[in-house]
Amino acid sequence: MNSEEDEFRRIEAEALRLWAAQTDNDDDTQVYAKPWVGLTDEEFDAAINSNITITDARLRDGVYGVALDIAALLKEKNT
Repeated sequence: MNSEEDEFRRIEAEALRLWAAQTDNDDDTQVYAKPWVGLTDEEFDAAINSNITITDARLRDGVYGVALDIAALLKEKNT
């Protein structure tokens, strides 16, 4: 082989090495995530009622509102 052929093979080998390194570390793979599914009203009620007993309706509505706000923030962050 002459030096031109050697250089061509060296460049080809380097290009293949770089291509292989790029495809091995491909961060652009698609991840199929489940769509966001929020809690139902019944699930919110069950979660709230299983942790605390609230007799005041206004307080209960406030706790429920906070729970809905948290769910909305989680949905925004995870979708």
